[in-house]
Amino acid sequence: MWSYDRHAKQEEELSGTNDLPACFERPKSIDSWQHQRMFDMLAPLIRSSPGSTWMTIGDGKFGSDAYYLQAEGVDVTATSISTHTLQVAHSKGYIKKYAAQNAEKLSLEDNSVDFVLCKESYHHFPRPPIAFYEMFRVSRKALVLIEPIEGPTRLLSLAKSWAKRILRGDVTEQFEVSGNYLYRLTTREIFKMLSALGYGSLAWKGFNTFYLPRFADAEATGISWANVATRAGIAVQDLLSRMALLNYGLATVICFKEKPSQAVLDQLRGNGFKIVDALVNPYAPQ
Repeated sequence: MWSYDRHAKQEEELSGTNDLPACFERPKSIDSWQHQRMFDMLAPLIRSSPGSTWMTIGDGKFGSDAYYLQAEGVDVTATSISTHTLQVAHSKGYIKKYAAQNAEKLSLEDNSVDFVLCKESYHHFPRPPIAFYEMFRVSRKALVLIEPIEGPTRLLSLAKSWAKRILRGDVTEQFEVSGNYLYRLTTREIFKMLSALGYGSLAWKGFNTFYLPRFADAEATGISWANVATRAGIAVQDLLSRMALLNYGLATVICFKEKPSQAVLDQLRGNGFKIVDALVNPYAPQ
């Protein structure tokens, strides 16, 4: 599709720049810390399945998702619609394995890797549900999505949208520059897809971020205006979300193919995840 061609072109252009991810060159920055917060949520999966294989999808920002997983000792392959940026990251020693993959038509067999991770890319796909079924098909244990999430209209939702457009200069919240519709997740939608497929459990945790470009390179430790403002922005949103005045901006959603062990469930619940079992189809063949 034309949007995939446009994404590939953007990656080709990006590969010729020095715009490397913060985790490579500025690991102590607020930008890197914001992403590390998301990856820390995966710790129960990583600890419970040593030696598991992972694959990242839509990892065109120089394989930075795979880079984080590698730091935890994970055997991971970084993939995106093209290998332009991934080749650069590999040549610099940041990632070990990479490949070109179209999320809507993966070249792998069923159950090829233990875990598939799609972080902040699902909402960019032109046909997200097709990509969901493909990623779930090739995963053996679980598909993990870290994505913007959609919820019911809250009292402060419009105020947040207005603030983002003013502070970040967003033109619209419905479409991106590549032309794709920004397809935000709902946990209800994922629950229905899992139930229709007759699979396992759904674990999810909502969270917020507070990102301003001018703060991105500042250090995430110590007392500074950038650090205090960023953490305060997250804390205020979290409070409002718990009070049901504001939706969480993002969520980590784990789609299990089979119910995980009680130890994993306990760890996830201890980290703030909610667990829901998919519906059992009484008419399915036994």
